[in-house]
Amino acid sequence: MRGSPPQWIPAGQPPWHDAAMRLSVLRATLVLASLVAALVGAVTADAHVAPAVGDNNRYLKITPLGDRVRLAYTVFYGEVPGAEMRRAIDANHDGAISDSESQAFGGTLAAEIAAAVVLTIDGAVRPVAWSQVVVGLGTPQVAAGAFSVDLVAWLCLAPPRGAHAVLLRDHYPLARPGETEVVVEGGPGVAIDATQIGGAVDEAHDYKLVGPSGALDTEGLALRFTAGDRAAVVSDAVCRGPTRALSTGAIAGAAAATAVVLAAAVTLVRLVRLVRRRRRS
Repeated sequence: MRGSPPQWIPAGQPPWHDAAMRLSVLRATLVLASLVAALVGAVTADAHVAPAVGDNNRYLKITPLGDRVRLAYTVFYGEVPGAEMRRAIDANHDGAISDSESQAFGGTLAAEIAAAVVLTIDGAVRPVAWSQVVVGLGTPQVAAGAFSVDLVAWLCLAPPRGAHAVLLRDHYPLARPGETEVVVEGGPGVAIDATQIGGAVDEAHDYKLVGPSGALDTEGLALRFTAGDRAAVVSDAVCRGPTRALSTGAIAGAAAATAVVLAAAVTLVRLVRLVRRRRRS
């Protein structure tokens, strides 16, 4: 290869030799890593069990993080009711469920459930707005059975971290109700202090109800948790954190970290180009 490899770190002392600079870069890295770990764990835990035959099941998962609470709500239609529901979703009766038909059904169901779920955080009722609505048909054919609808909402904490109390009531009248499962799992740096549904306490924070939601509709799920100093807090379009001026060290550290990433990207591009040239020759 002609020329010398790119110099990632200037000769002499590295740009984040100052302790404040190193700390700012490390904190940003840990926060992003914690949030990614929490999201990956939440997505993995949202996987469904096998569908029922004649019943519809619902699954709720609440995941507190440092500055927000993730609510995942899944309705899993069984084989028989799912087949009936597919015929209703197929508005033009052509034997296949189009994307527009699927989206219309998902949007209607999402609105109904959002209106039926009453979620209170630290004494204040918070509206539920789904950021994700996924209709998992498996196959678009009407002549099929079970399918699911997955909903995800994020509810911001004010202030972030610290101790918080959540009360969730679900008034949605699920047709042919079979099993309702409610799971609470804290994200990185978050401790679940207590959970309860209608006087029942599960140390694993995993509650299973049979038939109509019952206590989840009346008393609801009571949750208390504490987000420690290491709990993920990220200012984004969903939860905007307090605006703070960055220190000179933080700015320099971030710039240095960005320079390293860009240098690595440039090196990767050069290597790819080199491999392509050798293949052509």
